[in-house]
Amino acid sequence: MGATVPAIEADELHQADVDAFIARNRDALNESIQISREEVARGIYSKRTVDDIIAAGMKRHSANG
Repeated sequence: MGATVPAIEADELHQADVDAFIARNRDALNESIQISREEVARGIYSKRTVDDIIAAGMKRHSANG
């Protein structure tokens, strides 16, 4: 059994927000992708799940609140 995929409609609801975020952060995102590719090539990768990443972000956000 695979992961549940959200309906396409769910993605479309926030597409403008996603596009704006990418536009504002394009250089940082590209740098992060490049770093990640280099780390994976060296066998370095995170075992965190999406839920782990979201929880850490929520914790950081509430700490800065």
